Amino acid sequence: MLGSLILLTASAFTATPVDKPANPLQPLDFLVGSCWAGDFPNGMGRDTHCFEPVYGGKFVRDRHELHGKGPDYAGESVYAWDPMQQHIVFSYWSSDGDIDQGSVEPVADGLNFPERHLTRPKDLIMRTHWHRIDADRYEAINERKNGDTWQTEWKVEYRRVANAGDAAAKSGAK
Repeated sequence: MLGSLILLTASAFTATPVDKPANPLQPLDFLVGSCWAGDFPNGMGRDTHCFEPVYGGKFVRDRHELHGKGPDYAGESVYAWDPMQQHIVFSYWSSDGDIDQGSVEPVADGLNFPERHLTRPKDLIMRTHWHRIDADRYEAINERKNGDTWQTEWKVEYRRVANAGDAAAKSGAK
C-alpha cells in the first residue's frame, strides 16, 4: 500500500502538463502588424483596428477607434493563450468604461468571439464572427442575445489600410 502511494505521488509530480501549442495565437496572425478599417452602417462612423504583438508575441493588442456621428469612441483588446482553458481569451476596455471578456474560437471560415459584457447591463451576452474574405479583407458580424434568440446589431467589412507601426507613428501612440 505504501509503495503504491509513493508511486502515485511520484507520478503526480512527474506528470507532463498539457503542452502549449507552438504558436497558440496563430489564428490571429493574419491581423497582426496591420490596421484594418470599415464603415459602420447608417453613417455611424469609420472603425479602425490596429493589431500588434506584445511581449515578443506572447500577447496580441488590438487598439480601435470609431470616428463618426457621435463622440469618438476607442477601445483596446488584449488576446492571450489561457493554458487552463486551452484556448485564446481576451479582455476589452473602452473609452466609455465598458469591460468585456471572451474567447476566440477558430472555425472553418474565420473566428468566433463569444463574449460577456461585465459592466452595465451585466447580463449582456454578445458574439461576433469574423469571416476572412481574402488576404486584405474580413467581415465582422456582431450579435446580441435577447432571450433565447440572437439579433444582429451590425455588420462591417474591414480592409487592410496600413501597417500598425505606421499608424501608431501617425497618431503619436507608443
